[in-house]
Amino acid sequence: MESEKRAQILTLAKKKFERFGFNKTTVDEIAKDANISKRTLYQEFENKEKILEELFMFEALSVRKAILNQINKITEPAEKLQTYIRLANKYLDQNPFIVSVLHDESGFFAPFLKDKPHVIETGIEEIFVNILKEGVEKGVFRKMDEKVVGQCIFLLFKGLTYGRNSPAHPFGLNQTNEFVNFIINGVIIK
Repeated sequence: MESEKRAQILTLAKKKFERFGFNKTTVDEIAKDANISKRTLYQEFENKEKILEELFMFEALSVRKAILNQINKITEPAEKLQTYIRLANKYLDQNPFIVSVLHDESGFFAPFLKDKPHVIETGIEEIFVNILKEGVEKGVFRKMDEKVVGQCIFLLFKGLTYGRNSPAHPFGLNQTNEFVNFIINGVIIK
């Protein structure tokens, strides 16, 4: 199956998962929406869990690429860090599917996604570390252990965005501004 059709299946599956949840969505419904037979879908994806796994990685890597394309145009590390936080937060606000998979408080997705969420989180943390290293090298950020500080920033970011326990308390513009100011004031040389 060509990659365009595969991407269409993933997009349609995401809509179903967001609307009805993973458990209530069937392979039959996804195949019907994609105008293909269930057999054709099974030739591409072993089961519904594999659709979820590929969808999760596709979504997460697509946003990573889009955000990196944006921040790589920025030369100032502090601006790069702020922009990354804002773009990542905006993406999470607009993608409840990814948030539900990353949050996964019940551990529902863990058996079939295995280490995929960890891989994505490690990638997010790595971006923070690289921006911090760049800032230290340019003399804009104070000297620090970039890995430790990057991990701390990631954990705060996670806790304030998709890791929060209550969707009733969204991470809005004011909270984003406060978080960005807190981080920037912690790493920048005065």
